[in-house]
Amino acid sequence: MKAIITVTSTKTMTIVSRISMLLPTVELITLGILCGLLRYNARKKKRLQEASLTEKYQVNENLRSIRLLIPMMITHFCCFMPTLIAFPLYYAIDPSPDSRQYPIFNEAFGLTILYAVLLPVVLFWRHKSLRDNLQKSLGVFNRVEPERARADGRTQEQVRHFALLSSAWEREIAKR
Repeated sequence: MKAIITVTSTKTMTIVSRISMLLPTVELITLGILCGLLRYNARKKKRLQEASLTEKYQVNENLRSIRLLIPMMITHFCCFMPTLIAFPLYYAIDPSPDSRQYPIFNEAFGLTILYAVLLPVVLFWRHKSLRDNLQKSLGVFNRVEPERARADGRTQEQVRHFALLSSAWEREIAKR
């Protein structure tokens, strides 16, 4: 195991603290840009009635990608934000750095392990076909049972279908 040697002096503590304050801002800006792109592509999709197939496909792919990236960004933001907020606060409270305390601090406030577990769960849950297959294998799905056959072997749907065909046929004959 290696200790993270980032903070060794007041100068490096200041640099790390400033970077820690900058990263949440960058993540929030990125999340805003992704939401803006999602909105833009959703509007563009509505306007593409007579566009080429490749353009429609590209817009659909953009929407799918952005819908996948937004939960990833939110998960990343939630898991790494405590460290990014706590470190500058720690530095403001105790400006005399001790390089031996930084790895302990980083491990105490870091949620990297939670991120490694949470991200696959979030991505799995966002993928509808995987989620449906899991529910099906667990027997969670509410199954729609097929209609029972009547005594003559026909289902209710077949009886309705042939009744509609029969009435349509009779109307055609009546017109002639």
